[in-house]
Amino acid sequence: MANGIGRCLHEWGINKIFTVTVDNVSSNDVTIKELSKQLTKMGTNLMNGTHLHVRFMAHIMNLVVQDGLKESSVSIEHVRHAVRYVRQSPARLKRAVEFESAFSHYASSEIGLRHYLEHSYIDVGIPTGELLSSDWENVKRITKFLEIVYLLTLKISGSRYVTSNIHFLETCTVVVYLKQLIANEDTILSEMTKNMKEKFDKYWGDRGKMNKIIFISCSLDPCYKLESVSYALVKMFGVDLGATIQAEVTKYMTSLFSEYSSKHPKYRTFRITHTRYKKYKSGSGGVDTRTELDKYVGEETEDDTKEFDVLLWWKLNSARFPILEEMAHDVLAVPISSLASEYWLRNKKLKQPVSVEEDLDKIEQLEQDLSSNGKDLSIIDV
Repeated sequence: MANGIGRCLHEWGINKIFTVTVDNVSSNDVTIKELSKQLTKMGTNLMNGTHLHVRFMAHIMNLVVQDGLKESSVSIEHVRHAVRYVRQSPARLKRAVEFESAFSHYASSEIGLRHYLEHSYIDVGIPTGELLSSDWENVKRITKFLEIVYLLTLKISGSRYVTSNIHFLETCTVVVYLKQLIANEDTILSEMTKNMKEKFDKYWGDRGKMNKIIFISCSLDPCYKLESVSYALVKMFGVDLGATIQAEVTKYMTSLFSEYSSKHPKYRTFRITHTRYKKYKSGSGGVDTRTELDKYVGEETEDDTKEFDVLLWWKLNSARFPILEEMAHDVLAVPISSLASEYWLRNKKLKQPVSVEEDLDKIEQLEQDLSSNGKDLSIIDV
């Protein structure tokens, strides 16, 4: 695979690769390692390829949810069976929750539904049983979690805006809510979410496997910077481990900035002269010896509004931060998601950019078709 990619890059005249975004099958690990070796031979492997491999976050989230839902809680099955009786077809949990009062009233007056629940089975030998108010509360909690993951999937699947700067904090929101579900009094619901957390930790629990570029992209958003990354890391991993990872992120960001600094035209031209000037002025205390990175980190964050345009901000501030602007240009361009190639088969004449929001129904239908063939499109149904 790596050789095939290498040949394509050669044919296209591309010899510099910042990151490669792929899903989490083990064969991709081998491919990226081999590709990294090729880039090293070409002398274009920035930071020795340590941030080359970006794991497709939406795919990870899909695996997390699917693994957890294999062990659905009793409450979810109660509600699903009630919906199935009324509609004679499966329905989304979110839609069912909207009609909680109607279902509860119907269950109290309809003998047929009560008989159905008593004689239907969640699993072999386990009857569904009566639909309780606690079932609705548990379903609301899991539905909220699924909606959080669903919205995360939509946000990081966009093709018309920057996604690398937002997905880490969105992912943190998912993890925090997962922890709340684990602490739930419903032991079955708690166990179900523990399975999800274990799956998540498989990909994110080992900080050695974390691509630090996902933290740096968030840091290069002036609405967030390193302070937001630090806060989120503590929420996800606890005080001690969170602080350790933050220190590693800061160190990596400084190293990456140094790489860009050493290759920047202005830096190469004026490095010697400027160094001598700083030494001369520092003796009299009349020079600011901070780097661009120091100044950027030290400034107040911008207001996080819907109107804020991170790319426009860097364009307008490129004169103040010429090296950081070049670095942000590359980091913020990193795609956090990818899409199965089978998706394009639905419309060979597709000319417009992909819009997951607009095409969701078609994607869901395609996912069902692919699932029946043992394939996965990573779209989560709420």
